[in-house]
Amino acid sequence: MTSSNRIFAATIAASLLILAPAACSNNDNDAVDKESTTTTSEATDTGGAQVLPPVMLSATETTADLKVGETVVFDLGDPGDGRFVATSSDTAVVEITSDGGSQGTYSTNAGGKALSAGKATVTVVLEGGDTEAEPVVYELTVS
Repeated sequence: MTSSNRIFAATIAASLLILAPAACSNNDNDAVDKESTTTTSEATDTGGAQVLPPVMLSATETTADLKVGETVVFDLGDPGDGRFVATSSDTAVVEITSDGGSQGTYSTNAGGKALSAGKATVTVVLEGGDTEAEPVVYELTVS
């Protein structure tokens, strides 16, 4: 390696050592980003429509008053090897949008959406599980 090549290589190496910490430095934009963050419990404005958190119901909370457009989640815990299947007595009032089940490393819950004013009974059963479970019946009123 010639003398000029060594000088060039040393210059490049020194430049990288000087510039590398600058790429990881804290700047004034970080403060602005922190001020504009919101939590998931806050409603988010999406161009005029607000996204609200779902109404969470457990096996012991079996009645709820919903507003049209709200989402309801039936949190019955871990289904083991089975899956939670929900059915609605009136799909025009409450539409079931998802079943619950094991997804490998996590579990999902059954859920639905309030579509129109009225009353609906939602029944959630555990299908194919390794344990016996009684169906859970929810009485939902949508306004």
